[in-house]
Parts: sequence; C-alpha cells; structure tokens
Amino acid sequence: MQQPFLASSLMRLPFRECSGMSWCPTMATDGYHIFFNPTWTSGLNDAELRGVLAHEVLHVLFAHGERMQDRNSRQWNVACDYAINLLLLEQGFTLPTGGLVSLRFAGLAAEDIYEQIPTDTDSKPSGWRNSASGDGADQDPSGTVPDIGTDLLAPDDPRVSPLRDADTPDRQQMAELRASLREDAANHLRGAAAGFFKQECLASEGATIDWRGLLRQWLQDRIKNDWSTYPFSKKHIHLGLYMPSMGVESPGHIVFAIDTSGSMSAALIGDIVAEIRGFRDTFPCRLTVIQADADVQEVREYEALDGMEVPKAMAVLGRGGTDFRPVFDWLDRQWTGASTVVIYATDGFGRYPESVPGWPVIWLLSDDGIAAENIPFGTKVRLRRPRRVASKLPVRHP
Repeated sequence: MQQPFLASSLMRLPFRECSGMSWCPTMATDGYHIFFNPTWTSGLNDAELRGVLAHEVLHVLFAHGERMQDRNSRQWNVACDYAINLLLLEQGFTLPTGGLVSLRFAGLAAEDIYEQIPTDTDSKPSGWRNSASGDGADQDPSGTVPDIGTDLLAPDDPRVSPLRDADTPDRQQMAELRASLREDAANHLRGAAAGFFKQECLASEGATIDWRGLLRQWLQDRIKNDWSTYPFSKKHIHLGLYMPSMGVESPGHIVFAIDTSGSMSAALIGDIVAEIRGFRDTFPCRLTVIQADADVQEVREYEALDGMEVPKAMAVLGRGGTDFRPVFDWLDRQWTGASTVVIYATDGFGRYPESVPGWPVIWLLSDDGIAAENIPFGTKVRLRRPRRVASKLPVRHP
C-alpha cells in the first residue's frame, strides 16, 4: 500500500522459504519464484524488507536471469544490482546496508555496466566505501548483505528444481506475465525513473541471445518428458549405438513456418533450413514445414521416426508480400489435437491474425526485422547472425 510501484508484481510471484540452503544466504530469484532465507530476513526492518523485495521483483521484470547468457554470473549479478538499486532509491525505497549503489552507472543498462566493472568481483578495488548518498563511489558490499552477486539464478538452475511448482510458467507464459507486470509498474512511474525503467525493459527485449539454445530449451520445457530407450536416438543408430533419446508427449507436433516473402534474404532462409534439420534430429516428433508469403506456398510433413530427413537444399517458393493469417488458418483446418508448437521465422512485417491462436507461438525475428513490441502475441526471439567481414583484397583500377 505504501509502495504501489511494484505491488501487483509482488502479489503474483510465489515465495519459497529456503532455510539452511547455501545458495540462498539472503534472497534470490530464478525469474519467477522469490526465494528467501528467514534467518536473514528476520534481521531486517520493514523498510529494508520492502526494499529487498522490490529489488528481487525488478530482477524478474527485467529478465536479468535470461539475459546473463555466457557472462560471468557474479559479475553480471553485480551489474544488474547497480542497474536497479538507484531506481529503487529514487522511488523512496530503503535498501539494506551493503547494497551496491553508484551514481556513475546512472541511466546505464545492465549490459553497459557489466563492461565497466571489475572482471574479478571477488577482489574489490581499493577505495570502495559506503556512499549511497551520491558522490559517485561504490557502496561497500561488506555490510548486512552477505555474498553480493549471488541472488540471481538462471531459470533452469537445478538447485531450485525441487522448490518449483508443477504449474511454473514456461518461457512464453513467463514473457507474457512479465509484459503485464511491466505495464502495471510503469503506470506508477514519472520522470527520469520512468525513462530508466523503459530503457531496461527495452534492453531486455533487444538483448542478443543464443536463439538456437533458447529454442531447444523452450521446446524441451514443452515437449520433454524423460530420457527413454524408446524411441532410440536416431542420431547414433547408424553407428550401431543405441543411445537413449528424449521421451516426448505423444504424438507431439512442431509447425515450422518460414516467411518466404521478398524481404527475407536467401542466406537467412538457408540458415533457418539448416536449423530445422537439427530440430529433426533432436526432437523425434511430427514436424510440419510450411513456406508462406501472402499465402501458403508449400507444406511438407515429416512423421516421427519415419527416417526422412529435411533436405539440405530447399527450393524457396513465394517471394511476394507477407500475411501471417494463412498459416494459422491452415492450422485451424488441419489440427488433430496433438501438442503443437508453432515456430515462425520472419522479419515480422505483415498482417497478423486478429485473435490469439490456440497454440504457443515463437517468432524468430530477423536481425533487421520489426520491433518485438509490435507483434501482438507469442514469444519473440531476435535472430543474431554472425557478421561476415569482407576480406580486404587489393583493388585494381583500370
């Protein structure tokens, strides 16, 4: 009631008590749950408790766990703390002694702060002192917040698996929840704080991520049941090795739609086709590959364990305008009740269905595609293709 800025978010995130668990000396979050050590929280006054709760909620809203990628986890955690603590102080929150605060990072996103802090965050440089008042120095992390840089957990951290609910949101559901909570929180912000909040949200949406790894993890969350010797892994049978594969919810169905309109480059479509071939090995379930521009141009069906491979070279059909509705209309007509996931590779410029489809949808957006916030539904993943540096050859003038 005293701090409505994050009140709705706090009420919608589940709490888990973690007594005697070494990975949670204070509080922590995996991007959805809020974990707390009651021994530590009992030593905080009400104002400090509100501050640290708000701190963990902002980690959730800014998707800090998912944005970590292959960065040093402790250094990234420290950068994220710097990114949000000034915002909390500006909003009138009180932080426990030892929280990281520095005016030199004001207005910077976590990724930018990460590049400016020491790589070895366990050995602090000389000159660190308590300075939350604004002289630009860093506040000494030796106060009542032990183990600075340990409250941010990866979404798939195995240490917290026993504490998660069976109905914990998957990646798409969590992205939709975050968007709703961000909108509510932003309505209570004004001025510089509102600008920084929006900036960190945009950094979250536009962060460079390993889209192949994310998709595999996302599909495993949806489809994986358990490792099983039936069916055996097709990937190793030709070597005479009968290795376990991932059990799947039968029958399972992945619809991989490719935008073949004129705005999609042949090189990008080639990369997408190569990834589809990899999915075929990883997920032994029914696969439908659709080429579509303003209409459905081709549909190829691959049944689970039928031995058919996606061809390395695929003739690209279409090259006209873009309309996403025909693919979803086709699904409405053809759907057989299987557990279906739709993956749509596109630049995002086109006409969308007026109503949200009944299947989970992942949009693979090209590097120069539409802004993610302009897509009305689904999970958005930005394709980051490696930059090819042209070789410097001598130029001969006539």
